Amino acid sequence: MKQSIQWTMALASLFLMTSAARAEHFEIQLTVSSASMTEKVTAFADTNTPQRPQGLKPRPVCHAKAGEELTLQFFFTSNFPHDSIKNCKVIYFIVPEAKAGQDEVPRRDTAITQGYFVMDFKPKTGKVGLRQRLKIEKAGTYLVRVESENSDSDHEHFAALDLVLE
Repeated sequence: MKQSIQWTMALASLFLMTSAARAEHFEIQLTVSSASMTEKVTAFADTNTPQRPQGLKPRPVCHAKAGEELTLQFFFTSNFPHDSIKNCKVIYFIVPEAKAGQDEVPRRDTAITQGYFVMDFKPKTGKVGLRQRLKIEKAGTYLVRVESENSDSDHEHFAALDLVLE
């Protein structure tokens, strides 16, 4: 019995150490809303793997009308406690895609809108955000994504959602 408790405690400690080691460097909140506020959808940070470049969680879907005013908003916040993350690029874009939920990230050279920030994120306090109003006249399905580049990590960070315009 005593040995069983020791094994359970050892496994619990290993789980907690693994969870702490896997903590993400950024907290991300990405929101798209329609002018009529009939739709407001928020996505949060996700993790990509070689098998799932679009992340482990299903992407939320925002529905709106083509030509309707939309608001794109994101906050990209460092929660890395140890050091500054220098020269990190935060890229945002909206790009047409074949269907909602597709695994491939479409090429950014077809983006409806895009931009980026390059900055040094201070430990636990570095933050960048954007609020942009826009209209997309053409009906279709679009990927809305914000991601890091050069984040000084073994992987990059992102949040994404699908936008379906009818």
